[in-house]
Parts: sequence; structure tokens; C-alpha cells
Amino acid sequence: MKKKTLQQAAVALVAAGFFTAVVAGEDVFSKLDSNADGAISSEEATANEALYKGWEAADANQDGQVDAAEFSAFETSMPTGK
Repeated sequence: MKKKTLQQAAVALVAAGFFTAVVAGEDVFSKLDSNADGAISSEEATANEALYKGWEAADANQDGQVDAAEFSAFETSMPTGK
């Protein structure tokens, strides 16, 4: 294979991994948001131990709920191996 083809293949694999992670993260958020109101309440958070224990950090604006952006930031801040 040519070098350019290998580089393109590598970029495609990285992009596919990124989009898979994004979709997986949205799936977790959707599952935790059991009433589908666009936010995870503290009650809904009890279904996920890490989120429940890290509630104060996850609820960055301290409004009593975690929206998709806060959840994404929380997931990113968690150490590998969650």
C-alpha cells in the first residue's frame, strides 16, 4: 500500500473510533435519562454509581440536573477504566 493510502486508512479508523465513542456516550446518557427530559436528575443518577458518587462534579452549574454537555465533560474527566 502506498503511504498516502495508509494515512487515509489510519485517519478513517481514528474517526470511526471517535464517532463510536460519541454514540456510546449518548446511549449511556439516554439510558440514564429515563424520563427523556434531556437531563439526568439526581434520582436518575442512582442507576450509575460513578455518576451518583461524582454528582457534585458532574452537575457543574449546580442546577440539580446533569445535561448532555455536563455528562460528556464528566465522562471525559473520569480516569480510564471507569
